[in-house]
Amino acid sequence: MKSPQPPQPPSQPKPPKSKLMTQIHQLTQVVNGVLKINPKERVPKLEVRRSQKDKPEIYDLVGDRYILGRSTGKCDIVVQTPLVSQVHAQLVRDRTKKKAQFILQDQDSTNGIYRDKQRLKSVPLRHKMKITLGPPELAEAATIRYLDPPPWYIRTVQYTGIGIGAIAGMMILAIGYELSRVPDLKPLPVTQQGPVEVLAGDNIKRLDPTDIANHTEYATFAEFGQFIPKAVIASEDTSFYWNIGVDPVGVARALVTNVRSRGERLEGASTVTQQLARNLLGKTYVGTDDSAGRKWREAAAAIKLTFTYNKEEILRLYLNRAYAGYGVYGFKDAAKLYFGKEASELSLSEAATLVGLLPSPETINPFKNKNLAIEYRDRILNRMAELGMITDKDAERARRSILILNEAAKTKLQGSVAPYYYSYVFEELQDILGDNFAREGNLIVETNLDLAMQKASDEALRDAVAREGGSYGFSQGAIVTVNSSDGSLLTMTGGVDYKASQFNRASQSLRQSGSTFKLFSYAAAVDRGISPSTTYSCSSLSGITGCHNGGSGAIDMYRGFALSENVVAVRVAEAAGFDNVVKMAKNLGITAKLDASSNMVLGGNEVKILEMAGAYATVVNEGRYIKPHAIRRILDSADCQNPKDRQTCRVIFDASTFFKPQQKIDAGVASTMVDMMRGVVQYGTGRSAAIPQGTVIGKTGTTDEGRDLWFIGAMPRRNLVTAVWLGNDEGVTNGSSAVAAKVWSDYMRQAAR
Repeated sequence: MKSPQPPQPPSQPKPPKSKLMTQIHQLTQVVNGVLKINPKERVPKLEVRRSQKDKPEIYDLVGDRYILGRSTGKCDIVVQTPLVSQVHAQLVRDRTKKKAQFILQDQDSTNGIYRDKQRLKSVPLRHKMKITLGPPELAEAATIRYLDPPPWYIRTVQYTGIGIGAIAGMMILAIGYELSRVPDLKPLPVTQQGPVEVLAGDNIKRLDPTDIANHTEYATFAEFGQFIPKAVIASEDTSFYWNIGVDPVGVARALVTNVRSRGERLEGASTVTQQLARNLLGKTYVGTDDSAGRKWREAAAAIKLTFTYNKEEILRLYLNRAYAGYGVYGFKDAAKLYFGKEASELSLSEAATLVGLLPSPETINPFKNKNLAIEYRDRILNRMAELGMITDKDAERARRSILILNEAAKTKLQGSVAPYYYSYVFEELQDILGDNFAREGNLIVETNLDLAMQKASDEALRDAVAREGGSYGFSQGAIVTVNSSDGSLLTMTGGVDYKASQFNRASQSLRQSGSTFKLFSYAAAVDRGISPSTTYSCSSLSGITGCHNGGSGAIDMYRGFALSENVVAVRVAEAAGFDNVVKMAKNLGITAKLDASSNMVLGGNEVKILEMAGAYATVVNEGRYIKPHAIRRILDSADCQNPKDRQTCRVIFDASTFFKPQQKIDAGVASTMVDMMRGVVQYGTGRSAAIPQGTVIGKTGTTDEGRDLWFIGAMPRRNLVTAVWLGNDEGVTNGSSAVAAKVWSDYMRQAAR
C-alpha cells in the first residue's frame, strides 16, 4: 500500500522554505506524479496494526511530529479502533541527541499507552520496540512497532560482537568444565622418566649403549645456567612468560598454516606448559593419541598448571624432563652425554645445540648428523638475537665456535651392537606409539634381531666393499633380512661404517630398483589371467632394445623374467595394464610415488630397500603381506609386578596381534612368481647367488650406468628373504647385479648355517 505523507501540524513552526524544500528533495522523489520516499534514503517507519487479525500498515516518518488517534480530522496517523481516543498520542522527534530519536507521548488518552503491561506517559522509541494503545490484555487494543534499523556496517559489528561474545562465553564454560576434570597437580604426578631398554631377539643382549640407569634432575632453576632457559624460550615458546599455558596467537597462526598447506605441513602450536602437561598427565588424563580431543585436554591441563605453579617452576620441570635422544631425558643428562659437562658449564653454542634437538632428537643429533645439528643451533641463535636475549655479536661468536662433542660417549654409541638396527627401532617405536608416548621412556623393547645373522650381514658388506668396491666402483651398500612367515626384521645393515655415516640406507634411502621391480609387472599379468607360458616378441620397442638372449624371435614369461629382458617386461606390463602394475606394487607394500609408465617397469622410480624386501617376502609367504618390523613386544617398565622380572611388566604392544597377515595376492599367483624367481638363480642372471644350503630364488636388478646393483633373494624353506643393494650415495659404478648376487651368497652361506 502507499505510505501516506502526513501534513505538518499547524502548531509546529514551519522551517524556512529553502530548508524544507532541501529536506523534501533529499528524502523524496516524484514517480508518475506521486511523491514517494527516495529508496536510497533511510527513514524510520511506524508499523500500525489495528487488531491482531488486521494486516499492519507502514508509515514513513519523514517529519518531526505526528498525532495518533481515531479522529480523521486531527490525526496524522488514524487508528480506527474503539479503545483508541480521538487524540491518543503523539510522536515527536528529539533532535537534541547525536542521532535524532522519536519519543512517543500519551495525550491524556482514556486507555493509555503500554509497553508490556506497564502504562507509560512517554517512552523513547528504539528499533523493533512494540507499544500497545490500550491495555495489552484486551484483544481490541491496537499495537504500533517502531522500525529504525541501524546501518548494515553497525549491524555487522553488533552481530559480530554478539557472536564473539557467545563463542567466548561457551568457551569459558567449556574450559571451566574441562578444568574441573583435570587431576590435582599438587603434589605433582609421579612420572619419573626412565631409559628405553632395547633387547636383541634373545631377550638377553641389550642394544642400548648409554647404560643410563637413573635419571637425575636439578633441584633449582639456576643450575641450568644462563643460556639453556633462554634458548628454550626462543625455540619453543616466546610467549611463555605472559601466556596462560596456551598461546592464542600461536594457535591461530598454526591453524592458518595448516589450512594453507592443506595438510602437507602441520603445526601444533604447543607451548612449553602444554608439553609439560602432556609429559605429566599423558597416560592418566591428556592421552597419547594425535587428536583434537587430546589437544583440548592438553590445553586445559596447561592452564591449570599455570594457575598452580609459577613460571620459573614450570620451566624447571620442563627442562628436567625434555627428551634429548638415546633414551636420555632432561638437560642435565643431555649435557653430560653430548658434552661431558654440567648444564651450567655449557657455552652459548653448546646450549643452543642441545635445545636444537627438541623437535626431533633422533634426527637432529650431533652424534649422527653434526651439520644438521649446527643448522638448528644457528636458527636458535638468530632467534635469541632477534628477541634481544643475546647481542648480535654474541650470536656471531657462538656461530663461529667449533662444537667439541663428548667423543668417548659418541664412540660408545657408535660402537654398539647393530647400530643401524638400533637406530631403526626408535623410528618404528615412534610409528607404533606416537612421538609423545615414545619419548616418555620407562620402556622395555624386545626386538627380532638375530645377533649371529647381523654379524654375518655386517661382515659381508664390509668385506665386499673392501674386496671388490675398488674394482667395481661402489663404496656403500645395505642388507636387510626378513622372516617371510611373520614379517620379523632379523637384520639391518644400513651402511659400511656407522661411525663414518649414520644415514640408514636400508630404511631411509630411496634408490632406483632396476629389474627387481619386474616382479610387480609379471605378478600383475599373472593376476590378470595371462598364462606365464605366453610368449612375447623380442624385437625392440619404443627405444627399448630387443632381447639380449632371445634373438629376434619370441620368448615366454618364464625365460623373459629369468634373463631379465627389458623389452619383454614392458610388453608384459602393457598386457597387464600399467595401472594394474602400480596397484600390485602398492598391494605388496611399496609406498613410493610410481609413474605408471615403461620407466616404472624398468625400475626407474625410487623405492626403499626395506619395502622391496617386504614385497618379495609377501610372495614367498603365499601372497600374505606382513609389514616388516623390528619390534616384537613393548613392555611398560614402570608397571611391573616384580621390578626385577621384566616378564611381569605390562605388555603395551605385541606384534603378533598388531601385524596380522593380509592376503594381498592370490596364493596361486604367488606360487607362479616363486617358480619364475627359481629360474633366475638356476639359469638366469642370478646364478652367482646359489648356495649349497638349499634352494634359492630371487631377482637381480641393475639401473642405468650401474648406479644401483641389486639382488633380492629367498630361501623359501627357511622363510628367509634378504635384499642386497650396492652402490654409492652419489655417482655410478662399473659393476653389475651379479656382484650383488655374490654378496648375497657370501652372506647367506654364513647366516643359513
